[in-house]
Amino acid sequence: MVSTLRSSLATGMLTLVVAAISWPACALGAAGSGAKLTISPAPKTPDASPETQISILGVDPGRIESVHAVGATSGSHQGRILSYSENRGASFVPDEPFAQGESVSVAVRIKGMAPDRFTFTVAHLGASQPPLNLTTRQQSKLHHYVSRPDLVPPRVSVSQNTPAVSNDGDLLLTPLPSPIVHPESNNSITIHPVGPGGPMILDGRGHVVWFRQLEPPDVAANLRVQRYRGRPVLTWWQGTVTPSAYGVGEGVIANHSYRTIQTVHAGNGYPMDIHEFQLAGRDALFTVYSPILVHLPGTAAGTLSPLLDAIVQEVDIRTGLVVWEWHSYGHIPLSDSYATPQNSANFDAFHLNSIQALGGGRLLISARDTAAIYDVDRASGRVVWTLGGKDSSFHLGEGARFWLQHDARMLPGGRVTMFDDQAGPPMQAPSSRGLILKLPEHGRTATVDREYRRPVDTSAQSEGSLQVLPGGRVFLGFGAQPNFSEFSPGGQLLFDASLPVDDGSYRVYRVPWSATPTTLPKVAAVRSDPADVSVYASWNGATRVRRWQVLGGQDAASLQPVASARKGGFETRIDVQGDADTFAVRALGPGGRVLATSAAVPAT
Repeated sequence: MVSTLRSSLATGMLTLVVAAISWPACALGAAGSGAKLTISPAPKTPDASPETQISILGVDPGRIESVHAVGATSGSHQGRILSYSENRGASFVPDEPFAQGESVSVAVRIKGMAPDRFTFTVAHLGASQPPLNLTTRQQSKLHHYVSRPDLVPPRVSVSQNTPAVSNDGDLLLTPLPSPIVHPESNNSITIHPVGPGGPMILDGRGHVVWFRQLEPPDVAANLRVQRYRGRPVLTWWQGTVTPSAYGVGEGVIANHSYRTIQTVHAGNGYPMDIHEFQLAGRDALFTVYSPILVHLPGTAAGTLSPLLDAIVQEVDIRTGLVVWEWHSYGHIPLSDSYATPQNSANFDAFHLNSIQALGGGRLLISARDTAAIYDVDRASGRVVWTLGGKDSSFHLGEGARFWLQHDARMLPGGRVTMFDDQAGPPMQAPSSRGLILKLPEHGRTATVDREYRRPVDTSAQSEGSLQVLPGGRVFLGFGAQPNFSEFSPGGQLLFDASLPVDDGSYRVYRVPWSATPTTLPKVAAVRSDPADVSVYASWNGATRVRRWQVLGGQDAASLQPVASARKGGFETRIDVQGDADTFAVRALGPGGRVLATSAAVPAT
């Protein structure tokens, strides 16, 4: 079995042209499920991390008799064999890192199988990059709340909201400064931050429900609702972003009260990248970007040049061990990239931006800088087929050519969805679009099934998302542009909103969400004259509040109901007359049930 894995990897850089395709099931599950033995770093990997584990997936750890790893420079490595959850494999974790640039010989002995011997090469590491400076604020583009002066989320404008969709789920986004790319200066980036970043939820009318404000330069991305241990959870990535537009951070899993229940870190010495964070059963799948030094074709012998490798990593959430890893470098030819060392400062040849776990041990992976989507076999690491780019396995029918795409997903019936940017170096189209392609079961031509565009040309130089909603409606986030929109199945615009200019969101989703925070509501009371007080009430993250009841008195021990009002937006103002000096608020849910009561505060 393992010898087959090695020989198939050796041909992994070849794109297969197929006359007929058997589509894998699209339902998410445990990405590591399946009986095939899978070892990573894969044999002949050209740039493994010096801190790499040797991951053995698909066998009971009790059958792993030994793992021997010998570096050509560093010699024999001692280490521990640590089991994954649910006895589906284990990682050999060396006590000391391997030497950069060395070849490593590995022998894995598994009971009942012939010994598996293979080699991989350790990367020459490139320079790490500092985070972008995101500390400035454009105050006029931010909300300012009396009851929560510490929170300053960006203002959102809703220009169209069809009644049929206004109450159909909340909006999940992550405000980010929009990068302005300057091709004339080696694609350098200029940014104008609007305000602090962080995961944010809006209701169907565009009002802020929840904002977890992060301290700059930290930002967030990929806020979404997923399932973990059988329950819905909020997940997002947070960390810093580099000048080359990759992330250095971690994944967060939070429960229905916004309490962090798990933080997921990349393994093998890498930080987690911003572009993808997906739960797949007991594992997390995400992207990693690794600056390395390689010998590029056409350069003098012995010369090492920068390359930004893009990696898919799978981690066992409970143990933190690396279950599986796949490198673009070594599987996708550098010649397939539209980026070059001349137009990309760190030669970002691949720029992976989405991963989808498919059935049958396969993954769908999108690479922006090759303008291609790849079906990858997990066990061998080989590319099964390629859609788009310079070496497509399919002909692309009229209007089906896409460029610099994001968020590729497989739907049942051989349909692939994506956000087709069609913009960013080295090109600039007038309008980005949501695109659904139909792949052939027989033959070789992919055709346009549906496309979705805003009535006004909107060109996103980067980022973006497409979500298919129940009933066939489609929700688009325009990435680096501030817009996000919903369309009917036939393309009619149903909802349209935007963040402030200079702001965007890597992705935007519409998802129903219900939560009750563990924090208490906040209240502020402002006296305008001896008989009039304006009371401001808010409760960051609460979704069940219907009304606010104001309690007033001479002190905290004498509070009585004095007014009430329907909840309106994130913060509700209730004007009260009387001589009370101290105030609190009660959050009332459906049927008038008391959900929580704030602390008492004096009028100021």
